[in-house]
Amino acid sequence: MRDKLQAACFVGASAILCAACASDDLTPPEAHIDTPGAFVAVEDYDAPGELALVRILDRLQFEQARLLFMTVHEARPADYEEARELAKDHDLPIRELIRIEPDTVVTEHPHRVVWFRTLTAKEQERVP
Repeated sequence: MRDKLQAACFVGASAILCAACASDDLTPPEAHIDTPGAFVAVEDYDAPGELALVRILDRLQFEQARLLFMTVHEARPADYEEARELAKDHDLPIRELIRIEPDTVVTEHPHRVVWFRTLTAKEQERVP
């Protein structure tokens, strides 16, 4: 009986831990436009009236300015909710592997952090 109870506890604990490993099913931590791993939807970034989806890879702070290292995705979401759903796709097409721009390119336009996922080693390697 004791062995069966231990086995049941082990299976239950394993199921809970496995569910916790699926990061896309969890509420993402609060991210900001300069948080590496954040997906940011930016209005009017490439074209007026369109949303663009970028992924923050890193940031470089200067005395009076901040540069963002970003991956620009091919996606053209219709709204922020669609941008959030697209950001969950690990195979989201990339238009530009790395773009380095001042943060004002984002902050001067309506924008929203729509998702966060920790950067992979491959994504971190994109930063020069």
